[in-house]
Amino acid sequence: MGLMVKSVCSYRSLPWISLLVMSVALLALNCAQTQDRKVRLQMKFQQGRELVYEQVNNQTITVRNSPSVSQASQSKGEMTQIVKSLSTDGVARIEETSTWSWSEKAEDSTIQIVSSSESLSYEMNPDGKIGGLELLDEKDASKWKEYAQQNLEQSQPTFPAEEVGKGYTWMQTVKIFMPSGEALDASTTYEVKDFVETDGHKCVVIDYRGNLILPFDVMESDSLSRRGVDRVDVTGTLVFDYEGGYTYSQEETTKVTAERSKIIGNEASSNTFYIEGELFFHLKDKK
Repeated sequence: MGLMVKSVCSYRSLPWISLLVMSVALLALNCAQTQDRKVRLQMKFQQGRELVYEQVNNQTITVRNSPSVSQASQSKGEMTQIVKSLSTDGVARIEETSTWSWSEKAEDSTIQIVSSSESLSYEMNPDGKIGGLELLDEKDASKWKEYAQQNLEQSQPTFPAEEVGKGYTWMQTVKIFMPSGEALDASTTYEVKDFVETDGHKCVVIDYRGNLILPFDVMESDSLSRRGVDRVDVTGTLVFDYEGGYTYSQEETTKVTAERSKIIGNEASSNTFYIEGELFFHLKDKK
């Protein structure tokens, strides 16, 4: 009888050891699978799909790098992206609307909430490449269309054609032609840092660092013209849902040198602004 009890007790102790060994093995296997995982990064559009993002933008603006003449602000809002049409080759026409709200001091020194919104439409390929941009609600949209197009082309990543894994890097370069005729390169480097699952979304984490060059030369009227260039150093992290085929979240810091000149008749004036910003962007709803 004693032998029987001893035998049963010994038998019952084995599963705990087995489970421990199995857990360690599964953990090691999971780490190995994560390490070796490769996925194809692609936008996966659906007709009528609506993505709603919450966004926060913090900015500090300094005039000619003088701390005594600076202004800090925070704005919050939402951005909505709707797939309006989808071609047979997978190219989507997307309508995007952003709304922002922030507080301002009025002339009577009271604090008021100010809001603004802007809408645009553009084509996007499955690899993320942008084209065919239109500004929908700007009165003088055609004057700023090229600036907005360059901004999107430089800031939106075009994904590689092959599968990517942890440690994969690629560089995206856009040729920029300045009003003077000079050709410059705006380049951003992307690196796949990790694979994560958050709130049921299977995502790839991508770090990026680069520069944007955004020149403009706009005739406001027969007697007024505005010229300048925004030079932007950008660092950020993009979290992309590779199963759903859309951005899940993004965090970005920017340092902008904004050169501005204004010509009214025969009189010209110029100034330089330095802007440091932080942008937080997170999926709020999917319809």
